[in-house]
Amino acid sequence: MKQMDKIVQTLIINGTLTEQPGLFYGKTGIAVFFFHYARQTGNGLFLEYAIDLIEEIHKQITITVSSRYDVGLSGIGVGFEYCLQNGFIETEDDDFFDDFDAQMYRIAMYEPYTDLSLEGGLVGWGRYFLYRLRGNGHNYSKLHEALTHIVNEISQNIMKNAVSEHEQPDVYRFFHDLSIIPEYADKYRNSLQLCMEWKCICESDVLKLFPYMGNLQRLYVCQGSFNMNLTEEIEHEWKKWEEQDDIQTDMGLLKGVSCNALLHLTRLNSNTVSWFNLL
Repeated sequence: MKQMDKIVQTLIINGTLTEQPGLFYGKTGIAVFFFHYARQTGNGLFLEYAIDLIEEIHKQITITVSSRYDVGLSGIGVGFEYCLQNGFIETEDDDFFDDFDAQMYRIAMYEPYTDLSLEGGLVGWGRYFLYRLRGNGHNYSKLHEALTHIVNEISQNIMKNAVSEHEQPDVYRFFHDLSIIPEYADKYRNSLQLCMEWKCICESDVLKLFPYMGNLQRLYVCQGSFNMNLTEEIEHEWKKWEEQDDIQTDMGLLKGVSCNALLHLTRLNSNTVSWFNLL
């Protein structure tokens, strides 16, 4: 517990000092932890701190913010939607996501994409619209139009065999998540089937999938997206993790202090596993 207290203090001191607002390396990931921690401890001060971070992030968002999932608008929007869907924040304001939706719609429909990855490419943009459609987004027609545009673009790359090995796990996971939405499941079933024929997906070699993640994150994501029973592997990795004494230099959700804090919390309470879906 002392270790957890030390981690929390580190995040409190550095949270507001962290300039990056994004999900993987910045304030959004830190806020996700404090929302979970406030619920776990019942301490309202941690809830207030998380809300303060959300307000600061809102102030930082401008037209010049990157669209990337790891550091930019799409990941921040998913982080906010995640907090809303999990009951960490409440809003009666239907306009809460209007600026996000309008900006992401323009990006998805008119801006060129660099690649198909989650971190910085088209799958990251698609993740934003997936989360919004699974929530209570009132801009349904725009959200649907943008997601359909993105899915069609990725499908064309699949048909052309233009998806790199690095992008394939992210693309497969995207179509796997897409199949949960009924109106997309049948329409893009063929794209998902083609993804399942890729060598890395067929072999399901966990070590080769999602290389940007840590081992525990990778195992949890693979168990959810590949219908794999990785219980023994996960427990083995937890034991290895408990023996580590890593010093993180960033505060982020991907591999930084926020990640370490949420891993501690998940070890104490398995109800927090939903945060792995953000990676």
